[in-house]
Amino acid sequence: AILAQDYTLIEQILAPNRLPRLLARRPSQVMAPPCGVRLLAALALLAAALGHGTEKCTLDARRLAAGEACSHDHALEADADETALLHQHTLLVDRLVKRTAGGAGGAGGAAAAEPATAEPATAEALSPARRSQIATAAPQKTAADISGVKGNAHGDMAAFLSAMASNSITMAVILCVFMFLRKMYPVIYSNNVLEGWAPMTPPEGIFGWIQASWQTTNDQVEEAAGLDHAMLLEFSNLGMKIMFRIGAPLLFVLGPMHAFFGGNFAGDNHMSKLGFSNVEPNSWLHKAHPFFIWGVVIIVVKSIYDAQRAFLPRRFHWLRLMPEPRSTTVLVEGIPFDQRSDDELRKFFEGMFSEDKVKSAYIVKDTAHLCGLIASQKAAENNLTETVSRWENAGKDEANKPTMLTYTGHRVDCRAYYGLQIEEFQKRIQEERTRINTEAAFVGGVNGACGFVNFHSRSDAAIAQRLDYTPDAEEWVVSNPPGPDSVRWRDLEDPPEHASVETVIGYALVAGLYFAYLPLVIGITNYASMINMGAFQSLWSGIAPSLGL
Repeated sequence: AILAQDYTLIEQILAPNRLPRLLARRPSQVMAPPCGVRLLAALALLAAALGHGTEKCTLDARRLAAGEACSHDHALEADADETALLHQHTLLVDRLVKRTAGGAGGAGGAAAAEPATAEPATAEALSPARRSQIATAAPQKTAADISGVKGNAHGDMAAFLSAMASNSITMAVILCVFMFLRKMYPVIYSNNVLEGWAPMTPPEGIFGWIQASWQTTNDQVEEAAGLDHAMLLEFSNLGMKIMFRIGAPLLFVLGPMHAFFGGNFAGDNHMSKLGFSNVEPNSWLHKAHPFFIWGVVIIVVKSIYDAQRAFLPRRFHWLRLMPEPRSTTVLVEGIPFDQRSDDELRKFFEGMFSEDKVKSAYIVKDTAHLCGLIASQKAAENNLTETVSRWENAGKDEANKPTMLTYTGHRVDCRAYYGLQIEEFQKRIQEERTRINTEAAFVGGVNGACGFVNFHSRSDAAIAQRLDYTPDAEEWVVSNPPGPDSVRWRDLEDPPEHASVETVIGYALVAGLYFAYLPLVIGITNYASMINMGAFQSLWSGIAPSLGL
């Protein structure tokens, strides 16, 4: 029970009047030597720590180790929390086990009966003060006990295999659905092939995409879809390479070492046979782990450096091929308030370089209201087009002309109603544009804290990104601009005050996630384990936590 860490069985053994009967048996009835010696010595120490007749139990353990019979006439009076004792003094048990087993190892069980080879666990070894300290000590809790996460246990292999089977089936179903939708909606799934942008055309058949994907190189992906797409695939490849380089030795070298030389500390827990949980305390395998840890660190660092070394030529090539005006433009963020206008922004960079170096400078304007008006106009135009199309398909019958009920309760012609809406939005859009252009000439107003500066040469743009303009790191932040189709204009329009508040909220949410994630995981897992699905319990145990998360 001790070697298997079966604390429930140990508690039953340590119940009143159970230990004398167990110690009264012959070794063949308990456990064959030398394991019987280890078990009896451990029980003797437990009895001594609990005050159960130290000298008598130690003597009986010696006799049983030598194969002799013994009898007991003393009563057991447990005066401590037995579970706390087992947690707190596992190391004491190991020390006595080593001394007793060491004395019995070479000469058989008889050697354990010699006082010179096995140090007895006498009352002097555990004084009354020490026994009182043991009795009142709190149990040592593992990380699993503190966090509430259930570790691997006997019977979890069925749940693991069920989860693996269910996940494999799910992956197969997703692939089948993808292959079906790929044929049904080619514009969504194969538009690059239809437009002729793809590096190759997949062969006919439902599995043709596999061959085309396998044969496509990252250089072809970069040429057809851009550097970002190619690097996304390269990032996935890097992850797979790292997992293989560190996973193969850990699984096929360290795992078997745990299984065959770990001491079977996991017992019947087959899920932990290959893991560190199968290694008994003070095993020589503990000294081998630092070498594997450093091996993992070296492999990961070298793999990342190799990937960065291969990425830099792609980066330089991408920069050289960047077209104008993007290659000669910089994005400026954190512009001070007194320089938030097109003229002031241009004057600032002309002062830093010269007038003949700067081609243009523009501040990002707050056009949220204007964008809303344009979106409303487009919606009205779409409604008008749809209404006219339905009316024409119905034969253009004036008696059945499309009508609608307004919020005032009057029924009007849809065509006239949407036509008036479009005219009204066009008028309001023109007024809003005029207002923005007027206010843009002055500092502040619709002018934001971000802008774009275009230079005549890309060398000046590159120099502008390397300069420090102010001691404040949040001001005059100059960087390479994103592509025109990748600019998030709404983020650039936000004033710095709003951005600061959103940053604080973002950090608070991230911190809350750190504090709440583990309790949520534990709660979902524990709640899922409380539900009994009967014959499908192993399948439920495998997929329920993932579904909850």
